[in-house]
Amino acid sequence: SSTDDDRSVPGPGMAETIAFLGVARIQDQVLLATCYEKTVLNEEKKSYETALATVLDRAKSAYPGWRDRAMCPESEGILYTFADSQALCLLAVGIRDAQYPERVAVQLLRDVADKVKNSQGDEALLEAKSGSLSKPLRKLLTDLMRTYNDAGSQDKTTEVREKVDQLKGIMQDNVKKILETHVTLESLENSSSSMSSQANKFLKQSVDLRRQIQFRNLKIKALVGTCVAAVILYIVVPFIN
Repeated sequence: SSTDDDRSVPGPGMAETIAFLGVARIQDQVLLATCYEKTVLNEEKKSYETALATVLDRAKSAYPGWRDRAMCPESEGILYTFADSQALCLLAVGIRDAQYPERVAVQLLRDVADKVKNSQGDEALLEAKSGSLSKPLRKLLTDLMRTYNDAGSQDKTTEVREKVDQLKGIMQDNVKKILETHVTLESLENSSSSMSSQANKFLKQSVDLRRQIQFRNLKIKALVGTCVAAVILYIVVPFIN
């Protein structure tokens, strides 16, 4: 009886799903390292390298996490690419099976980016010449190709990682909304306090104005009364004499 490991490893003469892994520097479009599956022929190699050159030309303004892909008609496959966390290098994987899940391919490229950076360091990646890292990275890249060759075994892990990332994103959004709500409540409280202060000021001014009007009315009434009394006296006094 065969084991799960036996089923995941192709037999002699069988082509594996992952045919190519590459590491290129984005700034000057230099291909630093390549790793091909042992059954890849020159025509297929040329297909992947041509596709990678095309994507590199589009990656001049790439940002961390930037992704792209290109079809490879000669191999009936797809080239997936991914920019590392500093947009220093572009990682590429050539896959022969068009049904291979893209999210698994992207996770593979994330792992390649992390392991290459930890293995070589930024300085080596910045200074390395064309093809100079192929030999130092051969075992690392070969192991990753073998690990991810069976998409089914990796898909569940990738799906769980994506769900965790989505949950983290939701939590960050919720925290942001809470902070924004707090700021909004403080703003409303300040506005309410300001309006209350203005209302009190307006009420005080209204009371003062009312008192002024009442005092003016009293003065007018007193003046009118004095005038009326003076007129009456002016009319009555001659008759008294």
